[in-house]
Amino acid sequence: MKILLIIPILLIAQEEKHIIGEEVIKGEAKKEITEIKIEVSPPIHPSEPIDTILSGERYIFDRKLLETIDRLNTPILYLHSEFLRVPLISKLFKGTIYLFIPSFEKTVSSWKLEITDSKGNPVRTLSGRGDPPPSIDWNGRLDNGKMVTTGELYNQVFTAYDAIGNPTRIPGARILWVRGIIYDDGRNHIVSVAGAEIFESGSALFRPGVEEYLDEMANEIKKNFKTEVVVYCYSQSEPLATQWCKKIKEEIVDRVVLPPDGIKIAPRFIPGLEAKYSKVELVIH
Repeated sequence: MKILLIIPILLIAQEEKHIIGEEVIKGEAKKEITEIKIEVSPPIHPSEPIDTILSGERYIFDRKLLETIDRLNTPILYLHSEFLRVPLISKLFKGTIYLFIPSFEKTVSSWKLEITDSKGNPVRTLSGRGDPPPSIDWNGRLDNGKMVTTGELYNQVFTAYDAIGNPTRIPGARILWVRGIIYDDGRNHIVSVAGAEIFESGSALFRPGVEEYLDEMANEIKKNFKTEVVVYCYSQSEPLATQWCKKIKEEIVDRVVLPPDGIKIAPRFIPGLEAKYSKVELVIH
């Protein structure tokens, strides 16, 4: 390998002021480098260590992680993980399940938002005097303090009264179907999903697209687990309730690292239960 190097030469930098006897010399010098440079290739590809892990889809930590490190420490893992939550768009209600935004041209003396179930029975009433607030939200709690029933259909009617009591009724734009909901009951964290969203009718076969529900269940366990999680399955068929529970347990164990005896199943056989009220419910302690 030869390299031609041109070196500018300037012996005197200041041209305007000189010492007696000085000479200003300018020019260029050429030097040809002829020695051979050694080329060395690295023994491994720079990304080979991480590529080895990625190509094998292996985890950095093993299944004993939960028992061997402080639970407050968040492990940094590669790829999908049984320890970290999966990013997804929630398909279940959490917090506000219904939002009504009233708007009236005239002054309102009083108002009432009434929510009814599929049989027309009032289950929740919100009311007030004067103009309604800019928005009215419902968190799924009924007048009796219980949470909405998974699988149930709910309708809403907003009524506004003027100063002399004339009503203006505005029906809900659509019927609200509670396919699933996530909430706290004061002691436990609960995930409830309609059986029709997870299993084929009268079967223990998963429906297409069920992975999103299963991933969301796993996320809630990873986030809220303390001592155990119990899988309840409600069905009018005792064998079916048991099969549902076993299938859900298998999927959870495959997605979440739990301590020994950290998950239990509790099939719930209810004779005469309407199919729409069949459900899978996780109670996370």
